[in-house]
Amino acid sequence: MKKKIQKKISALIFPSLLCILLSSIHSVSAQVELKTNIPTLAFGIPNFGLEFQVGKKTSIQLDVLGSFWNSVDGAPLHINQTFLEYRYYSNLDVTGWFVGAHLGYGMFTIQKPYSFIIHPRYATTDDPDGAFRSGRSVFHGLTFGYKKSINKRFSFELFVGGGYAMSNYKGYQGKVRVDIPLESNRPFNGSGEVLLYRGGLMLIYKIFPYKSNAKKSNP
Repeated sequence: MKKKIQKKISALIFPSLLCILLSSIHSVSAQVELKTNIPTLAFGIPNFGLEFQVGKKTSIQLDVLGSFWNSVDGAPLHINQTFLEYRYYSNLDVTGWFVGAHLGYGMFTIQKPYSFIIHPRYATTDDPDGAFRSGRSVFHGLTFGYKKSINKRFSFELFVGGGYAMSNYKGYQGKVRVDIPLESNRPFNGSGEVLLYRGGLMLIYKIFPYKSNAKKSNP
């Protein structure tokens, strides 16, 4: 029952965000920004985003992240995530403090990220050597951050985000599946946690800088 409710919520978010985009884009000459996450890129994990201004203080952002490491501390680190987010800013030109509501989808082959889990708290904080999980997740949550313009073309954005992640996965110890009894017929195990799953420092290039559509009165 809980999974059905989650799926219905997910199905409603994308059409709602699209309606907001189409209904509000006429109000400004839209600013468009291309961004990259500096810390994740430094660790070989590309994270790129494209943000479209859709109102005087609002925007929609699409961003993707991918990691393709076969071994980090003896375990794979394969992640891909895609997020669609609606943001509200403190300033008209979509700078300053902001909060965003997002929906995301991702696939993973990693050790369980216990350090980032807020609830529930698990008794263990590490997986055994050679243990990892492989599956997919749906994310529903919020992002908080601050964007600062440097000049007409460049900005920085500091952000952190989290929420509820619902995952279906298989757990392995080496090549042996260990998350469910061998006699079980379930193809996937499942879990749900409240955790932090996005964040960093974005370097932003404004493809189309902010321009107000406010009409100037004739002298």
